[in-house]
Amino acid sequence: MNKKVVLIGLVVLLAVAALFGYNQFFGPDAKAGEKSVTVEIYVESQGIDKTYNFDTDAVFLYDLLNEVKDQVKFESEDSSFGPMVVGFEGYKADSTSEYYHILINGEDAMVGVKDVPVTDGDVYRFELRNF
Repeated sequence: MNKKVVLIGLVVLLAVAALFGYNQFFGPDAKAGEKSVTVEIYVESQGIDKTYNFDTDAVFLYDLLNEVKDQVKFESEDSSFGPMVVGFEGYKADSTSEYYHILINGEDAMVGVKDVPVTDGDVYRFELRNF
């Protein structure tokens, strides 16, 4: 019985170490401190094409959007994948055919809005797209 307890403890310890290592080397590279960023919101069908400049100390994009929620009229919904962006500027995406695509400096975001680190000088663009 003692061997089982030791083996289980060792497996749990290895799993925690692997998770820590993954987050250190492959997780988003987020940095604290004051940053100046641009947020663009584009919804062609509604004639929405807005650009905002923000000074923030937010570490992740989701936190920034919640800070400025009233200004950009940001809406999100929880999903099994984490928070999903569903609305800006009073327009809520039709979940059956539309979504807000995230671009960072013109490149597709590789993670969801909650895991996008806020980096000084970056431009975050939200485009309503069809699927």
